Amino acid sequence: MQNEKSNTQAEKKPKPPKKQKGARRNKNYLQFALTVQLGMALAVARAAKVPFDTKAFCESTGFLMEDVEPAMEKMLVEMERIERERQSYEPSLEDKKFELTGWHLPPKELMPYFGSDLENSSLFEVFHTMKPVEQFSKITNGSSDDEIREHGILGFVENLFHDEFDEDVDLILMNAFFWLLYYNGDRWLPVRSYAIEMLKLFPYEIQKNFYQDTIFIKEFSTFTRKRLATRGICSVKARPTSEEVENGLFVIKATDAFYSLLKPSEKALLVPLEK
Repeated sequence: MQNEKSNTQAEKKPKPPKKQKGARRNKNYLQFALTVQLGMALAVARAAKVPFDTKAFCESTGFLMEDVEPAMEKMLVEMERIERERQSYEPSLEDKKFELTGWHLPPKELMPYFGSDLENSSLFEVFHTMKPVEQFSKITNGSSDDEIREHGILGFVENLFHDEFDEDVDLILMNAFFWLLYYNGDRWLPVRSYAIEMLKLFPYEIQKNFYQDTIFIKEFSTFTRKRLATRGICSVKARPTSEEVENGLFVIKATDAFYSLLKPSEKALLVPLEK
């Protein structure tokens, strides 16, 4: 009987050792510490408007570059998503009278295409004929001819924005303004109205570059007067005062040259427009 009991005990398999939780806890703690410190460091860099120094961060905290880089990439994507959702633009009570109504507001499905150049645009159909070249030459008294010969008609138009604005927002501003001008350019309207509608369409992208709506309105108004009006994109009804330029209070209208260059594409018009 005792032998049978002994044999039974001998046949029992020993219990496996308990898993060590310490290593997992330590890894989770390090990940948490990295997230907290990296988030704080990125916020400081953003507030100071300086590039984030990944190497210096690793040296000062002891974290490995191979851990920091993927964590930072993930964090930046999430921070931008939150910022986009958080930001919107609501005109002041004084600016409500400048808002435009009755135009074709682009639906959300089209918004990603506003960062495209005109050659590869899904927003606009470009007319590749001599008519736009002739129209721009006529309206600028031939001063645009050399630029158009060197860069082509599309390069000529796009360079107006490339030369003035940062590359992360230049094409967005161009396409947004052209969309607005196409639908509203048949009547005299203040530049301020265009700037306000652009801020409503792209609050994150614009405010990231200009920080205050008044700064953007002033800079876009000055750009319109000095570049867009003189290069044939739009016409100015009367010579504006410096105060009108600063506040975007002078009125503009699309030129025949602009309308001879492009129109909304069939692809864009197939997307149901928001009401």
